Amino acid sequence: MRLYLSLGANLGNRGETLREALRRISVLPMTRLVSVSAFYETAPWGKLDQPGFINAAAAIDTDLEAAAFLQQAQQIERALGRVRHEHWGARTLDIDLLCGTTVQGKMIRMATAALQLPHPYLTERAFVLIPLRDIAEKLVVDGRTIGEWCEQEAIRSQQIMPAAEINAPYPLQLIACVDEARGLGRAGQLLVRLPEDMAYFRQQTQGQIVVMGRKTFESLPGAAPLSDRINLVLSRTLVDRPGIQVCRDITELWQALGQLQLDHPDRQIWGIGGAEIYELLLPYTSRIVLTEVAGCHDADTFFPALKEFQLTAARAGEHCRFCNYQRIAGRDV
Repeated sequence: MRLYLSLGANLGNRGETLREALRRISVLPMTRLVSVSAFYETAPWGKLDQPGFINAAAAIDTDLEAAAFLQQAQQIERALGRVRHEHWGARTLDIDLLCGTTVQGKMIRMATAALQLPHPYLTERAFVLIPLRDIAEKLVVDGRTIGEWCEQEAIRSQQIMPAAEINAPYPLQLIACVDEARGLGRAGQLLVRLPEDMAYFRQQTQGQIVVMGRKTFESLPGAAPLSDRINLVLSRTLVDRPGIQVCRDITELWQALGQLQLDHPDRQIWGIGGAEIYELLLPYTSRIVLTEVAGCHDADTFFPALKEFQLTAARAGEHCRFCNYQRIAGRDV
């Protein structure tokens, strides 16, 4: 069956909490994360003396019973710090089941002490309906499509706007050139310099967003930003300079990328090095593109192990192999 979820948070690093919840949902048994809405800033509901929320909607396909999935969702809430102090109060994370459909597309209806589907407040809350419209505009609930419910004056009058947040659970891609031991470099320099690899790197990253560490930035020709790309540098010590945006930590990086996603929604985000940056960004990565060269070249820095990725495509170059690795999908059993 397909289940539609509402996710919300208004404490701590709200956007990363939602992304981590989605990552955990994506690897639940017999469950596949199908789609995720944009993230939205919304005013509190019910209890107004609390911070604003970030809300999103998601669709999953699952062979779990709805009640069993709800238990899994509540375990994720607890693992990420949810404490149910008061009804409609502030919370680190909230995951609600909104509605579900069978494989044949029939609306699932159930009412128990623990779970009611469709959710009784589904059609009353903009922070539920607007994100859900992103992924299921034509879904019919109580005689109207989600798109039609969103046009009701009672919904249009509620405060909600796009959030400056990355919405994908794994929003990043990594690109590197490695030898057979996954070696990256030696003494601050690349192991090998292949014109075909440089051309491939430009092809993949031109016009996109690139994220790098200080040493990688300083190793660029003239320590100058890469042209025709948005350059972000993760560094606690680097001084701001024209053409780059410095982020002091991963939280600042998410904030910067969130705003860039609003301003440039079609641009990809590439991590381009060095080794510490690859290690830091790997848990948030969906795809890795490696140029693999033969032999071992006495490297002193290495690309991290690809335990959660599988090779999906490879193409031979003149002196190397261009390989595409994708994050392994959720568990089947």
